[in-house]
Amino acid sequence: MLIPLRQIFVTLMRKAILIFIMLCLPLGAMAQAYFGEHKYDGVHKNEAMGYLQGGYNSVTHFYMGPALFYKRHLTDRWSVEGAAQAQFGKQLYSFYGKGGYRLPWKVFNSDFYFDGKIMYSRYNQFNTNEFVANVSATWETPYFMLRLGGSYIHYQLLGTGYSEPITLTFGIGTNIRPRTNPWNIGIFFRNYDDFYYENWNINWGLNFYATLPWKLKLFGEFNVRPAGSMSQLASRYETSGKLGVKYVW
Repeated sequence: MLIPLRQIFVTLMRKAILIFIMLCLPLGAMAQAYFGEHKYDGVHKNEAMGYLQGGYNSVTHFYMGPALFYKRHLTDRWSVEGAAQAQFGKQLYSFYGKGGYRLPWKVFNSDFYFDGKIMYSRYNQFNTNEFVANVSATWETPYFMLRLGGSYIHYQLLGTGYSEPITLTFGIGTNIRPRTNPWNIGIFFRNYDDFYYENWNINWGLNFYATLPWKLKLFGEFNVRPAGSMSQLASRYETSGKLGVKYVW
């Protein structure tokens, strides 16, 4: 069963790359939309996003699963967000809630984002529950982003509990075009992702997006995740990819 799933994922990634190449030139004349921390554009208050993620690690081997997100802009500054994922193979299931505030800054035409996040993950194969509370601040310019924060991580395993000390959240990223461009390619270094937070391990990778018709964006990511803390319980020495779409209304 694992081989067909892997073939499906590789085929989807190849098609995404071809679509991205074909879309890059003609999309220059289409309406621009910001892609980053998804700041409110003054028109579309709702955002829905989903992607399929697949990869391989040395513990659970090949895995694949979907992730779904919904974000509501309450004002041009305040927003709330919820998300869920399931990674079959890892037997990992996660949910989170997040609230954020945007502070615009005229320098470099940039924005600061301050957010708090509560997340629960179930590593079913290892009978382990993980609870995470994270507070972070992000500085984002058209070409560059820097994220700093802290995470509290608590585990429940075999009837006992364990809490890690407050750990640093950090990440940097840059892209070759401004974020208002209808297509882009970027690189990142960070110790977190949508559904996990690490200690000092740095994940790195490449990402891209391209504007599609009907208020859609195609996006993808390739990520390399070396060994690290207990929050990688089912994910040591991992490479993975994402392919998804984002819709606003």
